[in-house]
Amino acid sequence: MNREKKESSVFPVRAVRISLLLALLLFVTGACVLVNLHRINAASSIILAQHGYYDSADSRLNLLDLTEDGDLYYDTRYRVAETMMKREDYDAAYEKFLWLGDYSDSKDKAYACLQKKAAALMAQGSYREASAILQDILFWEDSQQLYRECQYRYAMKLIDDGDWRTGVGILWSIRDYQDAALLAKSTVRNNLGTDDVESSLGIEASLSAEETQAYVKLMEQRSRLKDGCLAVGFRHTVGLTDDGRVMTCGSNAYGQCDTQGWKNAVQIAAGAYHTVALLSDGTVTACGDNQYGQCDVSEWKDVMQIVATDYNTAALLQDGTVVTCGYNQFVTVKGWNGIVKLCAGEYSLSGLNMSGELVSTHLSNQMAEKLMDADMSTSYAIGLTYTGDVVATTDLPAEWKKAVSVYAGGNCAAVITEDDKAMVFDRRKGDWVDLPQEKQALTVALGGTHVAVLYDDGGVYCAGRNDEGQCNTDPWNLF
Repeated sequence: MNREKKESSVFPVRAVRISLLLALLLFVTGACVLVNLHRINAASSIILAQHGYYDSADSRLNLLDLTEDGDLYYDTRYRVAETMMKREDYDAAYEKFLWLGDYSDSKDKAYACLQKKAAALMAQGSYREASAILQDILFWEDSQQLYRECQYRYAMKLIDDGDWRTGVGILWSIRDYQDAALLAKSTVRNNLGTDDVESSLGIEASLSAEETQAYVKLMEQRSRLKDGCLAVGFRHTVGLTDDGRVMTCGSNAYGQCDTQGWKNAVQIAAGAYHTVALLSDGTVTACGDNQYGQCDVSEWKDVMQIVATDYNTAALLQDGTVVTCGYNQFVTVKGWNGIVKLCAGEYSLSGLNMSGELVSTHLSNQMAEKLMDADMSTSYAIGLTYTGDVVATTDLPAEWKKAVSVYAGGNCAAVITEDDKAMVFDRRKGDWVDLPQEKQALTVALGGTHVAVLYDDGGVYCAGRNDEGQCNTDPWNLF
């Protein structure tokens, strides 16, 4: 009896021990299976990435527990990013390496992705996009050298395409690279008969290399603008299509909208009640009010640019001089030489010369700063320096520190910002004109009673008075 009692008391102890051993075995087995499962997920993530299934690879990665499998997780994510990079999916790889931060050499790999993407864009001839990428990593390895090579090729392409001024400006900003300085001088000599690159481009010799680079960047940004393709009169609006037709809307009381038969126009301007177009052969045509002879332009030739005051028309000729017709009481341009751009107010003209100086028929509109662009109203002038700073002869909104282009009108002033937004300020009301901000603005036209903006979809948006239909531009598509 005692033996049976003793054995029965031992049995529960053994059972407990066996249960504990079985539980421990199950735990160890489960842990091994879990570890193997994590490794399987990691391996499958890499395999999926190798075949381009990035979303599935990410899904597998997300099955890993970052707190318990941190090393495995980071290593797998790194290897997936490397696979993306080898497959030349540089954007996806860059985002992965950027997320990894300080893990291994992830930062260097992220910069390498950007450099490789820039090199691929250069091979496609997309030099502007490549330059924008390389500018962000000039500090990394040989990116600065690659950037200069990209700028060099971009400059040569621009010169070949006819935009030699922008091309020369880029070459001059990298003039110590290869034969860039010699090419810049020879291009200027072929086009203007001089080796003076700074004066020819309106660049001050005193500009630092950094300021010259800012100037070149500004020139590149300005190359996408469509200035000269939109104009407004007192109560009419004018648009120029890509195929050289001239569209109008608004008042036609003086025939200012009779442009239906015009062809091969390359630039337009509008006075109060007349419309002017520069044609591809360098001649000019006009219609509308001719009370003061403002439409007497049929004899003009070798014209490079046209502008119009309310009752006057002016043209910049290829030799840098200016001719005018119409009401000239306030417009005297005798002695103007070396002009590269004209701008017009209601009753006055200004000209920007090759040295960046603004000369004006209205004394209060002269400015001390050296400018690369300017516009004017009779009451004030607004300018853009070589580095994109906005300056004026009147108070402007504090938001306007930098811009790509500037515009002046009787009641309004406007800029196109570095992020391609049109901003128009009504000086009379002290308030902003409500404009679309989701689209890229290409040019602005300011009148006495309404404003117009051309956007990158070819549409024209108008704001202001519409009593004569001058804002009915919704059906227009200039492209």
